[in-house]
Amino acid sequence: MNHSASITTSSTIQAANCLKAGQLLAYPTESVWGIGCDPYDKQAVERILAIKQRPQSKGMIVITDSVERVSPLLAPLSEAQRHPMLKSWQTDSEHVELQYKQAHTWLVPIPQTLATTIPPWITGQHQTVAIRVIAHPLIRELCQQLAGAHNPFGLLVSTSCNPSGQPPAKTFSEAYAYFSEQISYLQAETLGYTLPSQIRDATTGLIIR
Repeated sequence: MNHSASITTSSTIQAANCLKAGQLLAYPTESVWGIGCDPYDKQAVERILAIKQRPQSKGMIVITDSVERVSPLLAPLSEAQRHPMLKSWQTDSEHVELQYKQAHTWLVPIPQTLATTIPPWITGQHQTVAIRVIAHPLIRELCQQLAGAHNPFGLLVSTSCNPSGQPPAKTFSEAYAYFSEQISYLQAETLGYTLPSQIRDATTGLIIR
């Protein structure tokens, strides 16, 4: 696959085909633009780390389209641990005033039985996977397109679209200014959330960011 064949599209099918072919894709999330790839494609993940100048040890956030899709990962958690997580994802998708809206990512311990289903280049130095059910309808569609035998949870890498130390892109033009033809783009708007996404530990409930 020619990694330099950058495309800009508004089609989730075309965007998913890019990702399946090993390309990197910039796309809108709830508040800012993200950059992603197939989390099971080690070379693609390494290319994101390289263009962002980000260490692998930090790990990567992954997103998916529904709670059902990742329920095997959440199964070992207690009801008390699962409840705030599911509630936060439900609230993300509801109509609330934008200035109060915030996307929620949770650090979920990887069950022993699923240890091989999340690659080490995604978890980094952690025993957890940082996961979010994304509220953006278009990106949910994209995750649906990615789900399959090799990606059972319909996961997509979601790291902020910027080189380390720079502010995250908030628009297509800002994303393009950072990475131009190095990556492809799914052209759409963010959901307009003003707060950056929050990261919490699913086991303890502690806010990490």
